[in-house]
This record gives sequence, structure tokens and C-alpha cells, in this order.
Amino acid sequence: MNTSAVLSGQRDPDAKVRCSDWARAAALSPAGSGGSPAGYLLAEIPLPWPRDAGDTSEGTVLGPLLRPHGYRLQAVAPANPAVRRQERRVILHAKPPGGTGFAGYRRFEAAAGESLPDTVAALIAAAADESPSEFASPAVDILLCTHGTRDSCCGRRGAALTAQLAVSGLLGGENLWRTSHMGGHRFAPTFLVLPQGTSWGFADLDLVTRVLRQDGEFADVADRYRGCTGLGSPQLQALEAEVLRTVGWRLLNTPRWGEFDGTNARLSWRDGEETVSYTAEVGQGRSIPMPGCMEPASSAGKSETEWAVAAVRRG
Repeated sequence: MNTSAVLSGQRDPDAKVRCSDWARAAALSPAGSGGSPAGYLLAEIPLPWPRDAGDTSEGTVLGPLLRPHGYRLQAVAPANPAVRRQERRVILHAKPPGGTGFAGYRRFEAAAGESLPDTVAALIAAAADESPSEFASPAVDILLCTHGTRDSCCGRRGAALTAQLAVSGLLGGENLWRTSHMGGHRFAPTFLVLPQGTSWGFADLDLVTRVLRQDGEFADVADRYRGCTGLGSPQLQALEAEVLRTVGWRLLNTPRWGEFDGTNARLSWRDGEETVSYTAEVGQGRSIPMPGCMEPASSAGKSETEWAVAAVRRG
């Protein structure tokens, strides 16, 4: 659907619209919007959250510790609201030191303890060391954005999906978290799977189930894939989304790396003794006018630009 069709489809240009409805109507591609932090710190912080999780008392003291390492703070609603502050969980997902390619973050967990900064500093130190750690705690964390003070689409649709998942019986041993802003609210509901680092938009129960079970063909859900957060650029994420249509789910479990030279992106991984590479031209594609959430369609003063991937080739 082109821009003019989206605009003309609004019966009342002064009616307030939801940004995620607008994005869906435009068939806006989320590919390349996953973000690329070096890791995520999940901290149990009670609701309500301010617009920026960094403005919480916990965020204020943790920011100086996280920023030098490129880690992103994610507030998560406590699994047990009655738990004491010292017993709240703190989880760090961090890229492995050294090595070639990304196939997932390393996960470390601890209770907040008497000093949250000291605990987080210990997790960061453990992540920087390749040796085994007492904080290592393998598990799967599903982060679903419900940050309503940041965006009403996430607050409404993210919270509704979280509630559905909690009672669905679809989850096994995964941790399901309500989390703060992860970017891309126009694609709400959005969720992130850690330590895998796959980011998704326009979510529903069926999508979460397919992603966790890697069920069916990846091509069936490719249009809702935002990208792997372990890849270093949106252009690489956009290329990866196209390659996954051909290669399938198994690629997400394979260490992969790549580069972007300003015009061409290249994604590579090892398949036995062979290095497999795909290359494509990646540049700006469609630009869609985007109103703020719950603002009139006629107020669309900014635009969202898709990534266009062309001439995908192996080798």
C-alpha cells in the first residue's frame, strides 16, 4: 500500500489514530528496527514507570555503569510484587567476549542485594570474563513491551498480549516479562527473545508460539521480524530477514557475522568446513508519514523509512 492510499483511507483526517494501526495499514516493514546493544540489563522495577526507565531511581544509579559497555537497561515488572527490594532479580544478557559471530548472549543473574550497583558491577565483571561464573544462569527471557507512559499502543496491546500469554499454557519454562520501551512502538505489540536476541513486531499468540517453537516456515512470519539485536547495523538486520526466508530457522542458532560498506551488506556463517555468505544492496526504501500515537492522522509530521534489500545473492 502506498503513502497516498494510506492517507486517503482515513475517513476523518482529524480523527486520532494509533501509530501501530497506521503502520499495519501501510504494511510498514519492521526489518532493521531491532537495535544493536552490546547487551541488556533486566532489573525488576515496580510499576508505574516514567517515560524513560533511566529516570527511575534504579536507572539513575545504573546508567553510569551500563553506558561504557553499551548495555541497555530494561525495567521489568517484578514477577512477585511482594518480594523485598533486596530480593528483586537482576539479569544481564551480554555478548560473549571475543569469538566470531553472534548466536546469542551469555546470561547472568543475581538478587539485587543490599547494593544494586555493586551487584550489577559484579555481573558486568562476570560477563567480561570467559571463565565459568557463579552468576551464569541459562534460561529464556521473553520481554514484551507494555510501557504505556511511553506509548499507548504498547501499553494497551502489549499488556493485553502479556495477559493472554500468561494464561494460555503456551509457555514452558520461559520467563515472561512486562518490560519498558524497546523502540519500535509503531510495530506494537513488540517482543524480544533473550538470549537469542530476536526482535519481533505486530505480535499475537500465534507468532510468539511459532517463534519459541521455531514452527513452520520462517517465511510465514518474516514480515514481522525486526532483526537480530546481536548484528551490528540495521542494514545487516534487513539482509538477515531476507536470507532467513531462504535458509530458515536454523540460521538463528548459528554464529553469524557481517559488515556494511555503505551500499552492500554481507552476512556470513560457518556451515561445517564451508563459510556461507549472502550479499545484497541495502538502502532506504519507502518513506511513510507517521503521526504520533493517538494524534490526528493529519498531524503526521515525521516519516518512517523502510530498508530496501535488492539483488540478494549467495557468495
